Amino acid sequence: MRPPPGAGASFAPRPWAFRRATACSLILTVTDRLSHPPLAQNAYRAIRAGDVTESYVGRRLRLAGWIGAKRDHGGLLFIDLRDTGGVLQLVSHPDRAGFETLSRLRLESVISVEGEIVARDEKDFNPKLATGTIELAVDSVEVLSVAEVLPFPIDPAAEISEEARMRYRYLDLRRGPVVARLQARARLAQLVRSHLSDRGFLEITTPILTASSPEGARDFLVPSRLYPGEFYALPQAPQQFKQLLMVGGIERYFQIAPCFRDEASRADRSPGEFYQIDLEMAFATQEDVFDEVEQLMVHVVTELPEGGLAPVKRAKAPFPRLTYADAVTRYGTDKPDLRFDLAIAELTAALGGATELPMFQLALDKGHAIRALRVPAGGPRPRRWFDAFADAANKSGVIGSWLQLENPPGDADGSIARADEQPKLPAKGPLARKLTDDEVQTIVEAVGALPGDAVLTTVGPPHRASQPLGAQRSAIGRELGLADPDELAFCWITDFPMYEWNDETRDWDFSHNPFSMPQGGLDALQTKDPGDILAFQYDLVCNGLELSSGAVRNHQPEVMEAAFAIAGYGPERVQQSFPALWQAFHYGAPPHAGIAPGFDRLLMLLLDQANLREVIAFPLNQSARDLLMGAPNEVSEQQLKELHLRVVPPTAPS
Repeated sequence: MRPPPGAGASFAPRPWAFRRATACSLILTVTDRLSHPPLAQNAYRAIRAGDVTESYVGRRLRLAGWIGAKRDHGGLLFIDLRDTGGVLQLVSHPDRAGFETLSRLRLESVISVEGEIVARDEKDFNPKLATGTIELAVDSVEVLSVAEVLPFPIDPAAEISEEARMRYRYLDLRRGPVVARLQARARLAQLVRSHLSDRGFLEITTPILTASSPEGARDFLVPSRLYPGEFYALPQAPQQFKQLLMVGGIERYFQIAPCFRDEASRADRSPGEFYQIDLEMAFATQEDVFDEVEQLMVHVVTELPEGGLAPVKRAKAPFPRLTYADAVTRYGTDKPDLRFDLAIAELTAALGGATELPMFQLALDKGHAIRALRVPAGGPRPRRWFDAFADAANKSGVIGSWLQLENPPGDADGSIARADEQPKLPAKGPLARKLTDDEVQTIVEAVGALPGDAVLTTVGPPHRASQPLGAQRSAIGRELGLADPDELAFCWITDFPMYEWNDETRDWDFSHNPFSMPQGGLDALQTKDPGDILAFQYDLVCNGLELSSGAVRNHQPEVMEAAFAIAGYGPERVQQSFPALWQAFHYGAPPHAGIAPGFDRLLMLLLDQANLREVIAFPLNQSARDLLMGAPNEVSEQQLKELHLRVVPPTAPS
């Protein structure tokens, strides 16, 4: 039955909201930002349950959905009927058809019902439901599917193990929150596509079956039945294809690209497969990429919360920039969280060789760095907390120490504004016992410490000295709530080293993307020490999470050959590993640059989720297994025979 005139508003999309009306009922409201057209009348229903309004009172309707909850009130049976649109209460009388059927059906059985929409008594209104002033008096019931006993309740508030959620993902989806995130995911994809299309980018799908290439992670290999002994590979990224598109004259390309890497699971990385907003631009510099990405990020951050799909966040362009060297020195990581101002101070010049403390005295002689981090007062910290820091520092190859500032006499409430106003601020700890008052004051002033604060210090090789301090900075930020959860602090990390030394192989490895253009071009590759060569490489970081890596690409074959030679790839191997790209660069390749922000990671940030599995419909678990479909699994001998393969059991450890 179609809605009466004037009832069209009942079909307007509305935001998903999940509220608990009864023990096992779930209220779903549909978002303004999603396509949710009116239903045409069919054999099962004429309208969605959540779209029924008071304007339907007195009309007969057919509805369909799941039994979300049942309540027997002295002969009257009340049922919450749930579908995509929301929840509507059904009332069944003992003398009406279908009463016995409804009485014996389990929760989550699927039914189609017909009856009259009636107004509830005011005392029976349910303000938690959008349909809480009306109900359907059931006249007939059709059972569409009978549910067995459920492995867990369909209740968003229930505590369910992750294993159960993954194994019965279809039931987990019915609980609501994951579906809301998937709707946000769909909307994010729409925003990305519309924005980049408006900016002149052409969406192009690149192949899934391709050739294996040395791009850093392990490939997923696909054996070929037609070509015994040969393999396809699932792409780690569309890297070569998008560069070939630039050579082909497609000056602006993008896709929301699936990528496949055989690597371990992490909270911010889905094992097996993930998606990225892959884009590339011809005749473009690093600055052009920055400008486009900043516009895109601000756009999605601004638009996604409309309709209640995501929390409201703040992001401001242009994004600040840090060189890789500065980020590692000042924050102990190349993925700094800039939502709070707690930087690592450099003390080498001020204290190196100038004290009687051996680890500081010998720092300059050994070429070591002295660094310090302020720990804001958050209550007294036990000695074991400081000892744990010192142990972690020592394990990372540096010396860690500390001092604790006390409130000066007569200032028990810590009301003194700044520590540097008290030249002899009381302090305790190893450093306080071994340094002079002036030396302690030098440290205090360098980090801006206040009464009640602590200071952590490290001494060690410059590339390691900040690492344990960076780890503590992140932990302190979480512990003290220093980061504003509503802020998205995007930043660019630039000027990555082109190469890094591998102590195991005693050779140089690419430290970032092997297809990057070195700063200084061919001349730098031929005249500089590999460890001193920087690349036009950049990372997009937000709130301590790396969202993307990108680079200005190497588009000249002689530069490509020289760059790979330093990493141990001879000309023949380069041509064999990247034949299409190598050949294409000989036929006129424009300068080009690109980046690929992680789609899943971005959504995880926008929705305040701590794990990628919460924004993916059918994720693998932490062990890279699909508990729902049972993958990976063994295949038959016949399948192996067709592929000319055999399984070699792993060797048992000796």
